[in-house]
Amino acid sequence: MNLPRHFSRPGFLVLLALLLFRGPISPALLAEPSSPGEPTSTWDLTDLLDHLPDLRRFDLPTLLPDSSPFRIYARPHFGDFIRRDYVRLPVGVKYRASEHLEFVTELEGYFTHGIGDAAGYGLSRLRLGAKHEQVLDPTHLLGWSYGLDFYTPLSRPPQELTDGYRHTLPYVALTRTVVPAWKLVGYVAAGADLLDRTPMRSNFGRNQLHGNATTAAAGITRQWSRIRTALTTTYSTTALLTDEHHDVYAIRPDILIPLNTRPGLHTRLLFTVGTRAVWGPDGFETGISSSLRIEFSTRAGPSGR
Repeated sequence: MNLPRHFSRPGFLVLLALLLFRGPISPALLAEPSSPGEPTSTWDLTDLLDHLPDLRRFDLPTLLPDSSPFRIYARPHFGDFIRRDYVRLPVGVKYRASEHLEFVTELEGYFTHGIGDAAGYGLSRLRLGAKHEQVLDPTHLLGWSYGLDFYTPLSRPPQELTDGYRHTLPYVALTRTVVPAWKLVGYVAAGADLLDRTPMRSNFGRNQLHGNATTAAAGITRQWSRIRTALTTTYSTTALLTDEHHDVYAIRPDILIPLNTRPGLHTRLLFTVGTRAVWGPDGFETGISSSLRIEFSTRAGPSGR
């Protein structure tokens, strides 16, 4: 299959250069202490789906209609009521500058929920991102995208809120309708996670790689009458970008449940629940995770999709 001619654009070449030619991370950085008792660093299926091209064209329930260039979303971490003395609340704004170009800015705050000890409040993380996307075939939908995300800790949040590094993440992704009659959509993505030190202490989670890494993901999703299911496999390695060789393999089944689907609504609620099986340097782990994503639009579109 020939890739679209837009893949030759300078922006993609810059991302590819970042992916391939970033220098190896220092062994001293790799030797920093970690927190192997903590679960794997955050996984949210909606993060991956946001990297894929024009999800509305594939009837995926993670984006609002494109009737407004600005969309606001929030993703409260309800699991923090059980595991921590505070709640994290990422809030973001997406701006669609054109039919194919989208920007995102996200701030993550935290505050004491009152059930445990007083943990204070503040801002813990900033995310900046840009994505270029294209959907080509109106019959058997084929889409591709490339983009760049940047994460950095803010101020001095509680140590368990951050691994202590800035992350630069270039990526490319491809999405295609596999079996239209079964409403099956397949997706693949590849990218890198490039780390930069901050003055904060290192605090890696369980089976989180400690250096620059490349990642590949492949999955398939199906629309049912009221829910969407997804099965995603991921592979991450430090072998290409560092002097070390550590690998992480994961299989993640997820269920996405739109909580309000009436046409014409300005707000969408998407609940995601899933399990994981992960093999990595810290051993084998399994777990269950869930998230709620709330999206707002200044005005609803005609389809309400």
